[in-house]
Amino acid sequence: MIIVLTRAFFILIGILFGYQLMNYIFISYHLTNIIHYYIGLFLSSSIFAIIGYFLGGFLGKYLNRFYKKVEDIVGRMPISDLISSFIGIILGIILAAPIYIGLSIGLSQIPFLSMIGPVVSMFISFLLIFITARIVHRRKDSILDLLRKRGKFPDERIAISNKKFAVKQKILDTSSIIDGRIYHICSTGFVEGQLIIPNFVIEELQKIADSSDDIKRRRGRTGLDMLHKLTEEEKVEVKIMDMDFPNLKGVDSKLIKLAKNMKAAIITNDYNLNKVAKLQKIEVLNVNDLSNAVKQIILPGEKISVQVIREGREEDQGIAYLDDGTMIVVENGKKLVGQTVDVEVKGLLQTAAGRMIFTKLLK
Repeated sequence: MIIVLTRAFFILIGILFGYQLMNYIFISYHLTNIIHYYIGLFLSSSIFAIIGYFLGGFLGKYLNRFYKKVEDIVGRMPISDLISSFIGIILGIILAAPIYIGLSIGLSQIPFLSMIGPVVSMFISFLLIFITARIVHRRKDSILDLLRKRGKFPDERIAISNKKFAVKQKILDTSSIIDGRIYHICSTGFVEGQLIIPNFVIEELQKIADSSDDIKRRRGRTGLDMLHKLTEEEKVEVKIMDMDFPNLKGVDSKLIKLAKNMKAAIITNDYNLNKVAKLQKIEVLNVNDLSNAVKQIILPGEKISVQVIREGREEDQGIAYLDDGTMIVVENGKKLVGQTVDVEVKGLLQTAAGRMIFTKLLK
């Protein structure tokens, strides 16, 4: 459709240009033969219309690609970006209107450009609208804060007990997808908001899945499987974002840049990305922290039943596990491997890697 409209526009411009050129020639050379005038008018308009047809088709292809990219970008834009862009366009139109009128009147005084003048004026006006919209978009935060203070624009947050909570978009990194737990969390319905998966993260998953190293290849394929499950999960909205930052090297740098631009949080299990993102004042959601937070609470003195799975590192120790993966060290449990025993909790040790529970056998 864009190509058809572009061709029609350039054909019209060609016809008008041919008409204007023929009039200029007849008036300048004082020609009076009406038959020659109409023949020249037909030939001139036809030639420039054909030129306009091919030129419009050529430019229309690029405009069509540009339109699709703009449509895709607008579809991903947060509401604040859309509103700031709308305000910028309105201001641009207000500024461009007098310039368009002035240029049209000025160029109409030039005989050879009297009919092309409005087209030139329109192009300059559109350029001014674009520049104005771009400037307003860059200062959107200040503008939206001003509108919020005056009550003209609602804050995208919910006030509860004098506190404000925002439902942010969340960007998944490679490690969180491969880990797999984020899918199970999403399937429970606890995750709110939109999950963003950038295209460069998917590309990194594909590279890992194509690795010559067996372990990396298995991890990459697991990540792609989890990604497929996430996109089909009905309890969470997942959006694949076709966005890249060619000037930045490394997926972590691109994730941080994207999170800054979108004011989104990053879900990751990567220690280094976690630290760097926090230094950049970006909210980080770590699945390991969530896992530790929801583990079963067991206090010293409690009595539990466990199955000793294997021998421990220290003498006479046996190792068992809770359903959530918490390691239990059973004192004097080395000879009880494979048996289910009753134990009493002596103490707990919380480490960065997880939690350990120390127990002794009940007599």
